[in-house]
Amino acid sequence: ESALAEGGTRCPQCGEPCDEYSLRECGICRTLFCPRCAVVGYGREFCSDRCRAFFFFGEEEELGPEQ
Repeated sequence: ESALAEGGTRCPQCGEPCDEYSLRECGICRTLFCPRCAVVGYGREFCSDRCRAFFFFGEEEELGPEQ
């Protein structure tokens, strides 16, 4: 907790304090997220419902064009 008081790690998704080792990387978009933000589906964890849907349906239209 002392590291947190000195500007410790925060989840990039929700901004809540977390341990750096607890952050996960989305297998679809590579975004980091904490266990509280995880969207579980198909036996995996994703950063959002959008990425979970993309994993299942695989349609690029869901995520929009890459730029």
